[in-house]
Amino acid sequence: MASSPQPAANPGIQDLASRIYVELVGRAFLRAENTAVIKPDPAELAKLSLQLAEIFRKMEKAVNAAVGPQNIGYNVELADMAKWDK
Repeated sequence: MASSPQPAANPGIQDLASRIYVELVGRAFLRAENTAVIKPDPAELAKLSLQLAEIFRKMEKAVNAAVGPQNIGYNVELADMAKWDK
């Protein structure tokens, strides 16, 4: 049996990773003696781009949650919601 393919990344992460990849390749591109050379391995740059995008999205969610509205001091029970219907 063939092994199952790796699950696809979140589309938002893929878009960010592709932008990071383009930036990394652009910075790693060298022109030497009329030939184009990419110093790091492009596959390694792709892996790094995905890792950076995942970490960025994770930290973005954490920061947004920290600065968002907080429900401090409110304890809503299921019985409280049942009273709303009356």
